[in-house]
Amino acid sequence: MRVARAPGKLVALGEYAVLDGAPAVVLAVDRYVEVTVGPSPDGMCSLAMHPAYPSQVRFRPGEPSGSKLVDLVVADVDPALAWQATLDSSALYSGDTKLGLGSSAAVLCAWAGAYAAFARAQGRAVPEWTLSRLIELHRAFQGGRGSGIDVAASLLGGAVSFRLEPGGTPQIGSVQVPNGVGFAGIFTGRSASTPEFLARYRAWQAARPAEATALFGRLRGLAEAGIAALTAHDASAWLEAFSGYGLGLQELGEAIGAEIVTAEHRRIGEEAQRFGVAYKVSGAGGGDLGLACAADDATLAAFTKSAGNRGFRVINVSPAEHGLVVQDRGAGDPS
Repeated sequence: MRVARAPGKLVALGEYAVLDGAPAVVLAVDRYVEVTVGPSPDGMCSLAMHPAYPSQVRFRPGEPSGSKLVDLVVADVDPALAWQATLDSSALYSGDTKLGLGSSAAVLCAWAGAYAAFARAQGRAVPEWTLSRLIELHRAFQGGRGSGIDVAASLLGGAVSFRLEPGGTPQIGSVQVPNGVGFAGIFTGRSASTPEFLARYRAWQAARPAEATALFGRLRGLAEAGIAALTAHDASAWLEAFSGYGLGLQELGEAIGAEIVTAEHRRIGEEAQRFGVAYKVSGAGGGDLGLACAADDATLAAFTKSAGNRGFRVINVSPAEHGLVVQDRGAGDPS
């Protein structure tokens, strides 16, 4: 039986602009998708997904499972195998609602790692996954959209700098958050549609190229300043770039006609400002999570307590140092 887990993510900097070559920063967080997969006892495939499926579904090898992500990986590795599997992403949900922690990327990485290891144990020659290939599969799931930054966080773990080269090849690096700087996720209470917002972003770029180029330049400059601050371990400069990028996302939402920074995000941001805490949307916006950041633990704790008292859900997360991990349940050794 192969067991895999992959962490969720929080985007700290670079949303939208990363699609066109600006740098970004993503944090892997200690909420995980967990997968187990092993041989089938009866030649059929069976899959249980939590929270998506209340019970197992059964089907013949090569037939659709009902999960596009699962089927993309199976088709890429070996569709002829019979298996039984459990896929649990409930740590990235609140009930049936996605929290915005990159659940689809974490599901993809965990399932891809587990299924490839299972196939190797059945004698198949399966190469190791590359970040580029996993990003291709994730884009296929998302209709061709997405930078792949969330896949990088789930695969690699830690704090990752991410940039797309002109040909679309991801360039990644490891960065370190300055000492004393802490983060907290705040859930607005509703999920967002990332593909819809990305489509609006692209339509705006096509319709208003000069305006788009100017705003992209400002966002890229802020992202580059944030990366430089992390490299220099400059907490003050990081918080300035972080806050500035949040304002840039609000301007972008107004430009493309999408509520990237929702009324809930604005209320949380006002409360954060009252405590001297930096706050911005994390990810595509329109709901999901916001990210609070401060250089003082006590200040951040006071803000999160106040946000909780006002009815917003504080998502307590810590950095996940490791990304995808695959093990053999019997041996307990990495596969």
